[in-house]
Amino acid sequence: MQAEQQHILSASFSNGSDLIASPLFSTGSFTGFRSTLQQLGYGYLTASKENSQPLCGNAEGWGPLSKERYDFTPCFMDVWVSTVAVYGILFGAVAVWWLVRRKTRAVVERDWCFWSKHAIIVAIAVSVALQLVFQILNYPDVWAGDFRFWTSVLTVLSLGVIFAIQWLEHTRLRNPNGVVLFYWLFLLIAWSVKLRSLISQQTYASHLPFFVAYCVGFALAWVEFVLEWLVPKKKSAYQALEDEDECPVEYATVFSILTFSWMTPMMRHGYKKFLTEDDLWNLAKRDTTKSTGDAFQKAWDHELENRKRPSLWMAIFRAFSGPYFRGSLFKTVSDTLAFVQPQLLRLLIKFVKSYNEGEEKQPVIKGAAIALAMFAVSVGQTMALHQYFQRAFETGMRIKTALTAAIYGKSLKLSNEGRASKSTGDIVNYMAVDTQRLQDLTQYGQQLWSAPYQILLCMISLYQLVGLSMFAGVGAMILMIPINGLIARLMKKLQKEQMKNKDSRTRLIAEIVNNMKSIKLYAWGSAFMQKLNYVRNDLELKTLRKIGAAQSVANFTWSTTPFLVSCSTFTVFVLTSDTPLTTDIVFPALTLFNLLTFPLAILPMVITSIIEASVAVGRLTAFFTAEELQADAVILRGAVEEQGDESISVRNGTFSWDRYANRNALEDINFTAAKGELTCVVGRVGAGKSSFLQALLGDLWKVKGQVVVHGKTAYVAQQPWVMNASVKENILFGHRYDSMFYEQTVKACALLEDFAQLPDGDETEVGERGISLSGGQKARLTLARAVYARADVYLLDDCLSAVDQHVGRHLIDNVFGPKGLLSGKTRVLATNSIPVLMEADYICMIREGKIIERGTYNQLMAMKGEISNLIKTAGNQESAPVSEASSSNASTIIDSEQLNDDKEDEIEEAQERLTQLQPIRPSGYAIKKRQGSTSTLRRASTASFKGPRGKLRDEEEPTSRTKQSKEFSEQGKVKWNVYLEYAKTSNLVAVMIYGLMLIGGQTAQIGGSVWLKQWAEVNGKEGKNPNVGKYIGIYFAFGIGSASLVVVQTLILWIFCSIEASRKLHERMAFAIFRSPMSFFETTPAGRILNRFSSDIYRVDEVLARTFNMLFVNSARAIFTLAVISTSTPVFIALIVPLSGVYYWVQRYYLRTSRELKRLDSVSRSPIYAHFQESLGGITTIRAYRQQARFAMENEWRVDANLRAYFPSINANRWLAVRLEFLGSIIILSAAGFAIISVSSGSKLSAGLVGLAMSYALQITQSLNWIVRQTVEVETNIVSVERVLEYAGLPSEAPEVIHRNRPPIAWPANGAVNFNNYSTRYREGLDLVLKGINLDIKPHEKIGVVGRTGAGKSSLTLALFRIIEASEGNISIDALNTSTIGLLDLRRRLAIIPQDAALFEGTIRDNLDPGNVHDDTELWSVLEHARLKDHVTSMDGGLEAKIQEGGSNLSQGQRQLVSLARALLTPSNILVLDEATAAVDVETDALLQTTLRSPLFSKRTIITIAHRINTILDSDRIVVLEQGRVVEFDTPKTLVEKKGLFYKLVREAGLVDGVR
Repeated sequence: MQAEQQHILSASFSNGSDLIASPLFSTGSFTGFRSTLQQLGYGYLTASKENSQPLCGNAEGWGPLSKERYDFTPCFMDVWVSTVAVYGILFGAVAVWWLVRRKTRAVVERDWCFWSKHAIIVAIAVSVALQLVFQILNYPDVWAGDFRFWTSVLTVLSLGVIFAIQWLEHTRLRNPNGVVLFYWLFLLIAWSVKLRSLISQQTYASHLPFFVAYCVGFALAWVEFVLEWLVPKKKSAYQALEDEDECPVEYATVFSILTFSWMTPMMRHGYKKFLTEDDLWNLAKRDTTKSTGDAFQKAWDHELENRKRPSLWMAIFRAFSGPYFRGSLFKTVSDTLAFVQPQLLRLLIKFVKSYNEGEEKQPVIKGAAIALAMFAVSVGQTMALHQYFQRAFETGMRIKTALTAAIYGKSLKLSNEGRASKSTGDIVNYMAVDTQRLQDLTQYGQQLWSAPYQILLCMISLYQLVGLSMFAGVGAMILMIPINGLIARLMKKLQKEQMKNKDSRTRLIAEIVNNMKSIKLYAWGSAFMQKLNYVRNDLELKTLRKIGAAQSVANFTWSTTPFLVSCSTFTVFVLTSDTPLTTDIVFPALTLFNLLTFPLAILPMVITSIIEASVAVGRLTAFFTAEELQADAVILRGAVEEQGDESISVRNGTFSWDRYANRNALEDINFTAAKGELTCVVGRVGAGKSSFLQALLGDLWKVKGQVVVHGKTAYVAQQPWVMNASVKENILFGHRYDSMFYEQTVKACALLEDFAQLPDGDETEVGERGISLSGGQKARLTLARAVYARADVYLLDDCLSAVDQHVGRHLIDNVFGPKGLLSGKTRVLATNSIPVLMEADYICMIREGKIIERGTYNQLMAMKGEISNLIKTAGNQESAPVSEASSSNASTIIDSEQLNDDKEDEIEEAQERLTQLQPIRPSGYAIKKRQGSTSTLRRASTASFKGPRGKLRDEEEPTSRTKQSKEFSEQGKVKWNVYLEYAKTSNLVAVMIYGLMLIGGQTAQIGGSVWLKQWAEVNGKEGKNPNVGKYIGIYFAFGIGSASLVVVQTLILWIFCSIEASRKLHERMAFAIFRSPMSFFETTPAGRILNRFSSDIYRVDEVLARTFNMLFVNSARAIFTLAVISTSTPVFIALIVPLSGVYYWVQRYYLRTSRELKRLDSVSRSPIYAHFQESLGGITTIRAYRQQARFAMENEWRVDANLRAYFPSINANRWLAVRLEFLGSIIILSAAGFAIISVSSGSKLSAGLVGLAMSYALQITQSLNWIVRQTVEVETNIVSVERVLEYAGLPSEAPEVIHRNRPPIAWPANGAVNFNNYSTRYREGLDLVLKGINLDIKPHEKIGVVGRTGAGKSSLTLALFRIIEASEGNISIDALNTSTIGLLDLRRRLAIIPQDAALFEGTIRDNLDPGNVHDDTELWSVLEHARLKDHVTSMDGGLEAKIQEGGSNLSQGQRQLVSLARALLTPSNILVLDEATAAVDVETDALLQTTLRSPLFSKRTIITIAHRINTILDSDRIVVLEQGRVVEFDTPKTLVEKKGLFYKLVREAGLVDGVR
């Protein structure tokens, strides 16, 4: 045997002498060291002239491998060193240029580190120079003609360049330069290889001085590398002061960037304690919303200018593609390296095979080199891949923020046509869903070229392995593509359907939450619950089931594809070629097939993602190109100076809400208003008063004519829009705080008393949509906002209707009237309030969109036209003198002489008024001359923006009582019982079956691979391919078996576990929400509730099951892999323990931080949506005050706050991945290393086992990575289950029906109501709002309830309906204590017309009768009684006519009439009117009052809560409330005679005669 081997060896050498042949193997040790001194070949310092090869004087020539030793030849060795030197010179030069030209110098003192680094570089250069001297001495004839000499010269030069860079970077950079770090790294690698070579040549024996010089240089290079890389640089004084929160990535070293080590401080911090918002770093300038938004806007404007059909794709591309395509370079590197691995695996298997009997053994160093190369390739691939990912995610983040900002900006500019087609929900969806789609695309987009590139590389590698047989595999793949395509198409259709269902469910929930009060008052809970369940269970989950089924089929095709490919390839190979199918073909091929699965699996996802993104782009393009407000609808000019100058003029104006419909809202309007005038606009409900004001704001489409407005405008909307902030912030509205004027404003708007009542005065947080204020308070708050803005033109939309009469009087005197704060301004007031008309300088009457009468009060009264009738019907004509007397000043009626308007008069009057305004002006304003517009208040100056509102106050006063409860964000680990609860709702049996399937599937997969190994080994032994049928059949069975188990497992998971669970969870949560008391909705922002119903439910529906599945599959895979490696090399088991320890540690480190970052991310995300929704509600107001820029800023601020959490959270993922993949690389290295050690130490390890183990080891990185990633995903997504369960367990109101205690069918037959010592509060911890109330209301009585705002009038109705429960005492109706019966029984038997009429999107029928209990004739008759019949008949579709979201296509008054109709439908003997006719004009009000007094209602007890005293003067008895107590209760007549509180109220309204 020995002889035979010797013979083979000697044959391979021309020399033939046995002595030289065998040392080749012995020089193959790892270090190259040999114990015996023996000159083999020619050393590094030998040279002779006779050598034939150019530039190489060494006898061994250019090699690359030496024939004498297992080593590179000396000349080739230096090629590596010189390459590094050339890199240092070229790249170093660029770096020097960049440092000098692009970077500014800072003053940094030079410390020990600086000097020692430079000294060491000099020392290294000296050592290389010494080597150079030795070279010249040793190559006497050829030194200048030898490459080795020039290498040393280049090295010295490159050290010079590096010296320069290190000198410059000290003052110009905060981190070591990347070129330098890589230079030292590469140089050390090259020198290490060279050192082994010198040892192998035994240079230490022949040329000791040279060897010493070399080793000294080598050691110093290590020291230099460590100093440069790891010793932190001294900071300049300026840098030391810099922002602490600055993100370290800004000054991280290149290695730190590649390994994401700059994230470590945050990970460490997050591991030690829970991260909070203050621990987050600030964003880099380039990532802020401001800069991304501007970049996008620029690109989009470019598109709009240059293309007829602007493309959003192009705009995004233009703005953000730079770093993204730099990322693609990294992707290319990573993809290419992935395909180097199988080649190395093939070499490794050959190496192991060479130790079989009868083979020529390969030296150990070759095995070691292969193992190290595998390790290096794996690490390089990791680095490149994650740099690519980082770029992709950052780009995605930028795109999303830019689009968010753009959507926000656009929504502030939308015109009515644009707005009509997009509900608030839709627009919020654009921001939440569509931008997310585009962000997801950035992760997948590059796969579009990368996947085909990977497939191509794979094909080439396979062709090298199995030749043309690989086309069989390609065929199998091509067959699968259309199948996958079909599935993807089906999925897309289902997804689209699902989106629709999701939209409609979210919309429904939003309406339900926003109108919860009405739903409770009308006892419509069950009707809406049914509606919701229908959308959820019959539409949404049905589609979800289909999606689940489609998903499992897709999984089947994906999991079988690589298997079919390998099966067909091997079959064809075995049948067509004579080469045996051996292990060194099978395992590299298997590895390649495994690599192939990724691009194949990802392609369908990429396609879906592209399709989804293109749908999103379509929707967004439509939105971005939607109609904007007409730019020239209103011409804005500077403010006018003189009193009496025209400041608003409309000439021949015709306006329409929708330019495409042929209905005009207003026609032929001619109108002017002057500075210092109060103009009142009156008209019936729906006549166009609000439209008129909005036309002046430019919100309507101007069909023709011209509108000119001079100066700034302030606007008070009919439905007060209040922000979710403190009262004070609502009034200041972005203007600077001026305490004097603020006080005056508050006083004039009668808010002082309210401030006294509110828990924290004007710092009280107003809930969403002003939920903690009464209607009147909201109205006055928005009025105060307008007054404070100190604009030039005031447009006031019916701000008197929501306040009581005496408050109205106060407002007229102090704000609108001739002596009011605004007397020097132009004021246009749309109103139905009569007292104001007497104060007006000018009155217009609008009917059906035309101005039909105009003039001063006296002219109109003399004309005896419509307006004078109106005033007479209001019954105020006779009592005018009283009102004059009662008002603070007798100048309320302007007599006609004054209307001739003498100029001097006016000036005098103006000056009188000025004295009253004096305190607001800084002293030093003379009153003598009119300087500019004197009687105008000083302009409000804008406050500088200090970040989002509400943030600053948090720390100062945690005591505030009205603060909305902070969103509760669980910290720390999610409780196990949440998992348990989820498993229970999922159905435990199904979960068990799923587990079994999973293990079965994995086992079958491994079985297939083991079977292949057996087969390949048999083939190798036989040298041909026997029993093809048997082997292939069994292999096929394994593969198909495992794939079908996968399908079953997916189906079970989706259909039996996940969908079941999400159905139950959603039902429980919805039910809990419906049953929650009203106080819950008052303290919880709607956005938060909606968030639970949209994003949390989405996660439970679609994400959780997927992540659980991935987690289990990958865990199983990893465990099986470790088992396989351990069987091949049992030593590996020893490594498993420390490795899993490190793994666990990294994972814990990551989990804690990542979880908190994710939480911070989601907690900081809801304010974005909340603010967005809020802004959408107040668009008209924001525009009127021209505050768009401030709100856009606020939005940017909020998005940035969210990014501060999002940015580290994506980088935490990268941090983890790099570390785990490094662990994976170590597993690869150790598996290969142990195999090499085991083989070379003489164990008979088979090549098949090594191949099997390595092909699994190469995959383990991915599994390890996924496991941690999925653990986190599961944890972050199970939080959704936790949040849903939290809402499912909300405390509920009293039961709907108490079966033991059902009231009689006819109850309440009489309608007597008794309050027995009744007290109540809104919720725990607040003061009592009603205190010890005793009332006895007889059957069929008509009762009026009056009192100043905030006296507790509305609370009375809430108490009657048990929206708030009694603190003590009770209410009985017909002698039945209402607190003993179910809520449903109670509320169904009472009728109410609430203060704010809630309308739902849907038809008129749905709005009147959501439970479909009544037939058409009933509905029409109530519409007729409610005076709505004509309007409904004129709408398209009659009862089926569409009502838009919030009833926005009906006027405020019409909405009130709809609720009247609802009350008429309820067959109750008790009717409560809560300020029911507040928004209705006087005529309609009169009609309604007659309806209410008609026989229809004579048999009912009616309790009316009134603002307008005249509506209740004919009541049987009147309740007067003051601060929650009943002060007076008697007939109107008696009360007036008593001259108590009621008398005061009547006198203020000027109605005393009416009572007597």
